[in-house]
Amino acid sequence: MVSSYIIYISTVIFATVFAGLAQKYCYINKKGNVVPNKMFWFMSMGILVFIMGFRDLSVGVDGGNYLRIYKNINELGVIEYIQNTTHEPGYIIFNRLIYLIFNDFQWVLILSSLFIIFGVYKALEYEIKNISLPLAVFIFSTTQYFYYFGIIRLGMAVSIIAFAYRYILEDKKTKYILMVLVATMFHFSALFALGLIFLTQRKKGKFYKRNIIIIALIVPVAFFMVRAFIFPLINIDRYQRYIQSSIIGIDLGFLPWLPFLFLFLIHYNKFVRTRKNYQFYFYLYIMRIVTEMSYPILGGGRMIWYVYLSVCFLLPATVRVNKNKFVKLILLVVIIFFSIVYSYHAYFASYSYRGPTMFPYINIIFQ
Repeated sequence: MVSSYIIYISTVIFATVFAGLAQKYCYINKKGNVVPNKMFWFMSMGILVFIMGFRDLSVGVDGGNYLRIYKNINELGVIEYIQNTTHEPGYIIFNRLIYLIFNDFQWVLILSSLFIIFGVYKALEYEIKNISLPLAVFIFSTTQYFYYFGIIRLGMAVSIIAFAYRYILEDKKTKYILMVLVATMFHFSALFALGLIFLTQRKKGKFYKRNIIIIALIVPVAFFMVRAFIFPLINIDRYQRYIQSSIIGIDLGFLPWLPFLFLFLIHYNKFVRTRKNYQFYFYLYIMRIVTEMSYPILGGGRMIWYVYLSVCFLLPATVRVNKNKFVKLILLVVIIFFSIVYSYHAYFASYSYRGPTMFPYINIIFQ
């Protein structure tokens, strides 16, 4: 177990350090955009991909299920499998292509890991002028990265939506809708991300404050509508555990994250004055809180992952907009401490759903 902890901790540290070097040695490309140093940025990305993608099948949740899906797809063929299951066609084709090219399930883990990390890193890279990349990578790798050890389909969909955030910020909603449709090819829950197109902007690009009310009303109302009108039509075994477990109530899993909402509210005016992008991520964070509060209505909380990345932008932004060095230091200490504690309780503790599956860490390269 000690060796596994060393691997996980080293992964986070090196990914963070290389992200810092990538930002320190950033440059302006031919299009006039600031971009991170490619070598260090790819090294940061590569460490996360290597540890996730080259892991043994026993590391992480649902490995056996994904192997079974891979085998069934290639025994039945794409058309017959689509006709007889409810799995997303994009993921089915992804598995089939890997079988035809590599004939090895390990490549499902490798390429899906690359897909997930690449999408997230492109989303972070887009904000290089507005956030600290090493802090953003640290927050992601401690609070979210380990969740995707086994949650392949959802992770691929989330990475597509994260990349597509830019189209909301650039008011290119048609492109954003197309990206959401692509994401649904890997996980149907990506339709939830269509809700972001309702975030209204002024002509100058700033977002209206009424978006807070829109989010607070639309998310729970939409969940109730799905429960009332869609659930009765579903008789597929795969979804019965969500339907049968759905209840009317509030989940309290959002409570550890609630203090950050107040922190962001305090800094809201600074966000607005500094960059409109901060304002957008602030609304994503509100959607994350409201969604997690409301998810018992649907019996599942997968939707929060489409807006979870917002914290990776807002926490570094909060540090950046503060001019007082002492306040910056306190915020950094709190963020680092919280991220480490959260990571342990969510992914590694014995009482965590994922904890027992993370040990021992086995890599197919250095078993």
